[in-house]
Amino acid sequence: MQVALPSTSKVHKSLSVKSSGRVGTYKRSGASAFSDVQLTISGCNALALALGRFVFLPAIRAKTTAQGPGVQNGESHFAAGDSRAEEAASVFATNDPAGFTIVDLLMWGSVGHAIGYSALASQSFVELLK
Repeated sequence: MQVALPSTSKVHKSLSVKSSGRVGTYKRSGASAFSDVQLTISGCNALALALGRFVFLPAIRAKTTAQGPGVQNGESHFAAGDSRAEEAASVFATNDPAGFTIVDLLMWGSVGHAIGYSALASQSFVELLK
């Protein structure tokens, strides 16, 4: 059973196709260097990367160091005979003084993108309800 939306619905008005008398006209709006979308995503990325590098990284590294390597029967996995248990040093090699690696960069960049897109989606949803 389908329910038709009334013609005065705000959602229906925003989704309806508006036709004009002129076919094929294209008006270019003023060019700008940055749009609101670019600024929102870039700002959220910068914020997430800065928080990850300067706020959360020291706490994460301290917990990882306190935990130590994995052990079984009182000795490390590598010492117990698991030759693949040794860390790959090339993945964690960095020139950053605090040790911010490519893995950290990708993770915090993903967090920044997720926050930015959710902010844009919530703003779009609010504008749709107006």
